[in-house]
Amino acid sequence: MNSQKAEKKRTEISIIGSGIAGITTAFHLGKKGYKVNLIDPTVNSEINNLNPKNGTQASLGVLMGNIYKRSKGRAFVLRNKSMKLWKEWLTQIQYSESNLIFTKPLIKLASSEKEYQSMIELIKNKKQYGIELLDKNSLDFWNSIFETELIGGLISHEDGRLNPIELTKALMHSLDQIEINKIENNVIQISKNKSQHEKRWNIILQDNQSIDQDYIVICTALNTQNLLESLGHKIFLEPILGQVVELELENKTMNWEKWPGILNYQSINFIHHSPNHLLIGATVENGTKPSLLKKQEMLNMNNTAPKWMTEGKVKHEWNGVRARPINEPAPLLKELDAGLLINTGHYRNGILLAPACSEWIGFKIENQ
Repeated sequence: MNSQKAEKKRTEISIIGSGIAGITTAFHLGKKGYKVNLIDPTVNSEINNLNPKNGTQASLGVLMGNIYKRSKGRAFVLRNKSMKLWKEWLTQIQYSESNLIFTKPLIKLASSEKEYQSMIELIKNKKQYGIELLDKNSLDFWNSIFETELIGGLISHEDGRLNPIELTKALMHSLDQIEINKIENNVIQISKNKSQHEKRWNIILQDNQSIDQDYIVICTALNTQNLLESLGHKIFLEPILGQVVELELENKTMNWEKWPGILNYQSINFIHHSPNHLLIGATVENGTKPSLLKKQEMLNMNNTAPKWMTEGKVKHEWNGVRARPINEPAPLLKELDAGLLINTGHYRNGILLAPACSEWIGFKIENQ
């Protein structure tokens, strides 16, 4: 056992990118005893959503793991594993300055008869996951909130939300505790060392500093293509942008005790943020620049928005860009060469899937 620990301490791993994929991979590998660098020019920057440094800080942190419609396949396995791992991890990354809470449950309202029938089928197949149809009293409440006649909906008692800002702060604190080396710099080039070299890979930073490593894990979203180009690997990713609005409700008194951790309706997420304030957001468009039209469409809810939404005052808004793999399933988990791995392309469900993806990286390294 001691020899295994010593071997891990000698194994040097650099993770490039400090979004949720990078910091959770660093957390997982650091807990296992590896010597880990986390490299990103913003790794020590202030963590907030006023000026998001990456897609993680701009996200809403929704965990829709159990209501995923499939019960087999890669995507299901990643979700199922991650939901279990988050329960374990959350006991390990709390600290006194964090207000990190896994807020539950998740409520999803049907916007069509087809969607409602799909919910009924889902519950038949996944009763053991704590999912059930909304009862009449709940449905009446949401009818009054959205000023409509809803077809139905479901409640998932074990799905919910992790606040991305609080999560990132807590994870960064945990990285310090397990002595992850944070390098605030840009990676200019990755190259493979000659065969006789002790370490497989070389990293050149912007200040011309050179680092030799046993393993490199790339978690850099859209910048992945640039880093891999000189190595002859092609990874195709496209930008997907999400927008979030913090809305102050001026003329509506809500029964906030009935609001869940996360409400999803018409593919829009609604989160009770503070008294008479809601976060409203969705992954809405392609590209890197937010569209005013897309934001208006989200807030208008296909011309069905209740009066309190149309009269609400926008107090704060932000957006974030994620990378979506082209013609490949997301996220991308690949070993491109011995000691060169990627964990990226989390354009949706990034926070949800992060633990299982980190574990996949750890498994690959342990079994080489």
